Amino acid sequence: MSVFNKTILITGSSDGIGKALALEFSKLGANIILLGRNSDKLDRVYDQLDQSHPSQKHLILEADLALLSNESAQEILVAISQEFEALDGIIHNAAILGTMSSLVDYDLSTWDTVMKVNLRAPFILSKTLKVMLEGALMPRLIFTSSGVANVGKGFWGAYSVSKFGIKGLAEIFADELETTSKIKVFNFDPGKTRTNMRASAYPAEDPRTLKSANDLVTCYLWFFSSDSSHAEKNYFEFSELSEIASAP
Repeated sequence: MSVFNKTILITGSSDGIGKALALEFSKLGANIILLGRNSDKLDRVYDQLDQSHPSQKHLILEADLALLSNESAQEILVAISQEFEALDGIIHNAAILGTMSSLVDYDLSTWDTVMKVNLRAPFILSKTLKVMLEGALMPRLIFTSSGVANVGKGFWGAYSVSKFGIKGLAEIFADELETTSKIKVFNFDPGKTRTNMRASAYPAEDPRTLKSANDLVTCYLWFFSSDSSHAEKNYFEFSELSEIASAP
């Protein structure tokens, strides 16, 4: 399997897509680094991680990404380096919705928090942990996009702006690292998925009409496969990648 014996950091891994990836990747022999802000939820996910492979080990990192700084990111780097020699991938999954509000009515403190969690933290973590990614054979840096990052959509406020920013961040990292590093950068839009955030944004939507977080696992496995090394672009949407990833 493409993630066997690989060490993967997943932010926002206590719920939703992050949790699903952590559980499924651990079953395939990956070492999982759980990063989130709720220690109780992280403990519960950790207890569910598969540990049947002799060399497998997992790590919990409790961190509030809204408060992340260069100093606290360095502490995360030290904590990971004490347990693992290299980092095969970072999945930047953590994000908060903020409020569904017009821009003129948007609360500034909420705006700042959304930007810190959704955009500033992935930037800080990526540049700080790059040194550990360089130690892997096929390192991956995976950002999470959204449909509201393609065209400005009213009332999506800070969340939409942060995802526009993530798109730019991923493209700049990809361009800068293309000829200087083994790190492959991807920006992935999972599409409509049955998560708590989706339910908050679309309270009238029937969740039974949406795919589950587990339906995304095959896509993320493709990112860590040798096949993805030959990808000529770094941005994928679920509808497109699901066909590529499931191809024989």
